[in-house]
Amino acid sequence: MKKETILLGSVAAICVTLLVAALIVRSGGQAGGPAQAGVAPAAAEGATPAEGSVGAVGGATPPSGGAPAAEAPAPAASPETSPEEPSFTSEQNRREVTLFFQEATSEYLGPEKRKIFLTTSITDQAKQIVVELITGPLEKQLLPTLPPQTRLRGLYLDRAGTAFVDLSSEVADFHPGGTNEEIATIFSLVDSLVYNLPEIKRVHILVNGEERDSLKNHLDLRRDYSKDMSIVDMDRKAAQ
Repeated sequence: MKKETILLGSVAAICVTLLVAALIVRSGGQAGGPAQAGVAPAAAEGATPAEGSVGAVGGATPPSGGAPAAEAPAPAASPETSPEEPSFTSEQNRREVTLFFQEATSEYLGPEKRKIFLTTSITDQAKQIVVELITGPLEKQLLPTLPPQTRLRGLYLDRAGTAFVDLSSEVADFHPGGTNEEIATIFSLVDSLVYNLPEIKRVHILVNGEERDSLKNHLDLRRDYSKDMSIVDMDRKAAQ
């Protein structure tokens, strides 16, 4: 009886051992499967990933169907802006001035119309007038009053309305001399500036930045000169 009991206990132990071994073997075959914590189950072959899921490289998986996301509509083209006001042409941005040159057949000064650029600076307009005087007349009945070699070195206007016209030494070096010729030179400058630019009341002539006793031994250059229209033939009677 005792032997039978021992034999049954041994058989039971063997069965338990075999059962435990079978369970261990079964558990080992599923290692790395769904029982592993933190690992999502593999998707069935051919299954479409869920929308918005993250792929193996961390990139977002496109929505199902493979269609690319619709691009945002391009902004509507704004209507063309109206162009700015057209800039003045060179002709529209000019003003007419009257220059005074020596008449060929008299001792008077004769007028000649000329155009200069209409700038906001009175000093700049005055410089243009002096340069045009140096250039000389266009009409054959008029003679130049400044040697063509003359250069305008500068022009300054003080608050009292006196324009200081600084000419190069050629204005004296190449001047023919004589009282009438000096009068024509000085008042050609003075009358042309004061007549066209009311802001200028008087003119003071400098040579090479310095004040001279006279232009060519006759007219005094140490003083200011005002406009004198009594020596101007505005009607150009001598030219008729």
